[in-house]
Amino acid sequence: MVWIPFLAGEVVDAHALNTRIIEVIMDWTPLASLGTFSSGFTPNPAMAPAMQITREMGVLHWKWQGRINNANPTNVVNTTQTMFTYASSDHRPAVERGAEVYAANSSHYPVRLGLMTSGALTASVPAASGGASTIWLDTFWLPNPR
Repeated sequence: MVWIPFLAGEVVDAHALNTRIIEVIMDWTPLASLGTFSSGFTPNPAMAPAMQITREMGVLHWKWQGRINNANPTNVVNTTQTMFTYASSDHRPAVERGAEVYAANSSHYPVRLGLMTSGALTASVPAASGGASTIWLDTFWLPNPR
């Protein structure tokens, strides 16, 4: 295909680029099928946690949605607990990554999430928190995880 330059101010869309702007690499997949939950942590039945992998404008994105229930909310207070571990190295980042998300019963403190190179998805809250009985993954996403 012959390359045709774009004019200044021209609206460039996927058709003009002859490429995909967003490509779904892995559709929403339940975490339960990608690894194992640690003792005391379970998928929330109303909003089961899932992961999606996309490529957006050439950048790989890992995204999460849903919730993880924690049977013992005080276990994440002032300590880091592994909630889930990915079975495949395909779902493990090259470098540890993290974010803060919402949780139920955490006294308005955010939960610190960590995704380790071992495949462990970890959670913790500050000592002032009452714990976290349900942890939201809805805002957790990582650009360029590898």
